[in-house]
Amino acid sequence: MDTKSLVKVAKSLSDPTRLRLLQEIAKGDIAVCADLFQYVPISQPSMSQHLKALGEAGLIESHKEGRNMHMSINAEKLQELEDFLQLLKPATVKA
Repeated sequence: MDTKSLVKVAKSLSDPTRLRLLQEIAKGDIAVCADLFQYVPISQPSMSQHLKALGEAGLIESHKEGRNMHMSINAEKLQELEDFLQLLKPATVKA
């Protein structure tokens, strides 16, 4: 994961509302944007901005079906983040 991408992901995850939205989307029960309002009671414009930030960071993918916006977690981006975090773990010291 390059530095620019990592910074976008970190900024996106640093917001409590976006983190909550990501957690709900990750459960897989919610695929439609409208369903998220029951978990995160914010205005529609705020919801759009938060989902846009998550999408721009690459954490979620979305597509429109009729009037509904369907979302899912981008597993590839999460794997990149996990791989990066693994690099930060200190090596096990053998005595």
